[in-house]
Amino acid sequence: MRGLKAMMVCVLLHVSVANGQEDIVTQGEVSIPEPILNPAPAEPVPESEPVDFTVLTTRTTRMDVADAPPMTGLPPVEGAIDFTIRLVEDPKLPDPPPRLPALPPDDPEVVAALDELARHYKRTEMLFVSATVYDKTATLLRIHPSGDAKHQITAWSNLDFTCFSGFSTFRVTGQDGEFTDYGMLMGLGIIDTGRMREAMELHGLEYDGPTIPELPDLVDAGPAFVVVGGNAEGMGMDTLKNLHDLYRNEGDRMQEAQVERTRIRKERIDFFLANPPRPDDVTISFWRRDKPQADKDEGR
Repeated sequence: MRGLKAMMVCVLLHVSVANGQEDIVTQGEVSIPEPILNPAPAEPVPESEPVDFTVLTTRTTRMDVADAPPMTGLPPVEGAIDFTIRLVEDPKLPDPPPRLPALPPDDPEVVAALDELARHYKRTEMLFVSATVYDKTATLLRIHPSGDAKHQITAWSNLDFTCFSGFSTFRVTGQDGEFTDYGMLMGLGIIDTGRMREAMELHGLEYDGPTIPELPDLVDAGPAFVVVGGNAEGMGMDTLKNLHDLYRNEGDRMQEAQVERTRIRKERIDFFLANPPRPDDVTISFWRRDKPQADKDEGR
């Protein structure tokens, strides 16, 4: 934490506050093009047809296991299982499809297909964002547009960035109707300074938290930020403005989705606590088989 304080003191050369009292250069209309919450559950993956094995030998061992919990906040999935290994006859499963032939890069059809793809493909720009939320009232942001260090920017925001965790793509649409989609890879950390201080005091340590600059009140001034490091003239600043414009435009949807995610998560935790899952038995079947015909033809 002392290192963070020193960094902030050294780089506090350019400070930019974006709030309702000054104009922001808007990159375009910023929005979330897709539902933040999927209204319907995902379709279950169809189970494959069981294979009718002819078992030659079998060996079963009883063992205690501890698997990872189905979600954070739950205890491990523990219990005794049967671990079975079986030698079976070759079930004569179909060979995998042969490998596709290699296409020469100068093949006219390949070149034409790639040119057509380039004309119509709308790529998604990647953003790497580190967000550390303190007491749900301020967030320390480190932004790397496209992973480019020269455009990195560090800033404090008056937004609780946990509400940015329910989606991965947002869109910036210009006045000409052209748009750019941005895929956001965000690492999110949540720190309760009160609990952190109490925990460290129990061990005789002093909690040396970050120095958070004075930020406008979110209710009164809207989304705001203070830049404390990095390139304030590059793509990082554009991204920082876009993220705050996004909350300005979509904040209600984002907050509603966050409340709904919290409700769903609590329901799932309550269900698993009332119905603790048990680890499944494991059966491994193995056999010797001939090489696939494609491998034989290629001499492998």
